[in-house]
Amino acid sequence: MSLHNNELVSIVDDDPLVRAATSSLVRSLGWDARVFASGAELLASDTLERTRCLVCDVQMPDIDGIELLETLQRKHMRIPTIFITAFATQRMRERVQAGTALCMLDKPIDARELEMWIGRALGTG
Repeated sequence: MSLHNNELVSIVDDDPLVRAATSSLVRSLGWDARVFASGAELLASDTLERTRCLVCDVQMPDIDGIELLETLQRKHMRIPTIFITAFATQRMRERVQAGTALCMLDKPIDARELEMWIGRALGTG
């Protein structure tokens, strides 16, 4: 199996089962994946500079996904972001649409849909 130029997809979700399933899926599609339990963990990581796509839960303790994306933008980091959520409210959809995220996908994540959005984020889809 060949990697897509070893493109790194970072996955941020406070649920360990979602992190494991999403990273397995991303790796099975040929991309490199790193997982983080929180936005703070991602921000403190040494892989942030290599991240080409971010798959991030919207609702997390401490810093939510939207706040994380805003923090990255303040650091002048423009990482294509795909939000995922199990509890989409109208207010959340409006917050996501008002920002720069590519999309928001509902959990459980559809593998083909995620592959399409990551491909778009990386310019391969």
